[in-house]
Amino acid sequence: MIVQEVMSLKPVTIRERDSLYLALDLMRRHSIRHLPVVEEGRLRGIITESDIRGAFLGDNGNKSTPRDPEEMSVGDHMTREPLAVAPETHIEDAALLIYKNKIGALPVVQNQSLVGIISIMDILGLFVDMMGILHSSSRIDVVMGKDPRNFEKVSKIINDQGINIISVGMAPFKEDKKKQTYIFRLDLCETGPLVEKITTAGFQVISAMD
Repeated sequence: MIVQEVMSLKPVTIRERDSLYLALDLMRRHSIRHLPVVEEGRLRGIITESDIRGAFLGDNGNKSTPRDPEEMSVGDHMTREPLAVAPETHIEDAALLIYKNKIGALPVVQNQSLVGIISIMDILGLFVDMMGILHSSSRIDVVMGKDPRNFEKVSKIINDQGINIISVGMAPFKEDKKKQTYIFRLDLCETGPLVEKITTAGFQVISAMD
């Protein structure tokens, strides 16, 4: 999956000459924490809620009278040349950039023009959807060797029962490093008969939830 399939189109933007007051107002009205700074369609920077807080704290310092946020410009406090990705960037690469740099969003740029933005919430939403967490579902955890044929056998047992596999996760099996725990999230079903068939096939079921 690529960024283009997940990114938010037509993101709310701001200009360098606009005030921090306007930036903060836009963030509050649209429930966002990042604003790409754009001039004539070109990305110039990004300003975040954190940047604005830092501007107020830094400019106020020891002064008894705080500066008017309407007099403080976005251009003076934004991050210039921010990290950005292209629409065809893989989601995994975008997620890694966000994680490694401890940022909340990445502008999406094509031919130097802003075409969207992808945030940590967009990626989290994708993960939740892929895992089927918000859907009514059943779950069964099966321990098996790492040979791909084991996974194929268990998957076939599930499919032969007419049960749809929503997603599969993997976790280490602490008792035996040569094995893994496969977490099958399934369409809502009665897991008892399925557990019996998987166990009969020689696999260990350590958890099942209807």
